[in-house]
Amino acid sequence: MTHFRLTRHAMTSVMVLSMLLISACQPLTPTPPAVEPAASETPVAVTPTTVAPDIALAQEASPPVKLAIPALGVEIAVAPMGWEIVEVDGQRTTRWVVPEAAAGWAINSAGAGGAGNMVIAGHQTRGDAVFAALALGEVEPGQEILVTDEAGVEFTYQVVGVSNPLPLLGATVEERAQAEAYVAPSPDARLTLVTGWPADTTTHRIFVVAELAAAAQ
Repeated sequence: MTHFRLTRHAMTSVMVLSMLLISACQPLTPTPPAVEPAASETPVAVTPTTVAPDIALAQEASPPVKLAIPALGVEIAVAPMGWEIVEVDGQRTTRWVVPEAAAGWAINSAGAGGAGNMVIAGHQTRGDAVFAALALGEVEPGQEILVTDEAGVEFTYQVVGVSNPLPLLGATVEERAQAEAYVAPSPDARLTLVTGWPADTTTHRIFVVAELAAAAQ
């Protein structure tokens, strides 16, 4: 990592954005995906908000260990997710190592219940396909996502936006900027889930954004 001379903020954005390349080892098809993206080619805009005064942020946010979506009956283990150095087109870069039997929490993103953007990625086809529901479009605005930290404290996040599929390969400058914005650090307490799309292969990425709504007392 000494080859990179970036600020902490820039490093976080770049390394989290490299999540767009984690499916390079999965089979890609040259044909369009079976399900066409929504009519709008840009993702749903999600504007950072200020957490309501009655929601106490975690002072020392801990890593998440479990994620549940009650409306879907989904409960998923969450493990710390680091990165590896790889060579792409003759250049060294970073790539997230996403767990196959759990969702992966980006270790340089925010902790559970804390201020900032907590980024959690998961496969929708490989291993246990823990985020298959995201790729199938089952996660919708208004649903709650429960995140439990190492101490057993449960935090409630509410989904406020789901992006349209953004290309994994051949993305435009605008599309890459949109993807980067989803996983960049934020001043508000939010959760961003990332997975591949569609459900049977990976040609695109989708992002689910949820805002902190409540914390257990």
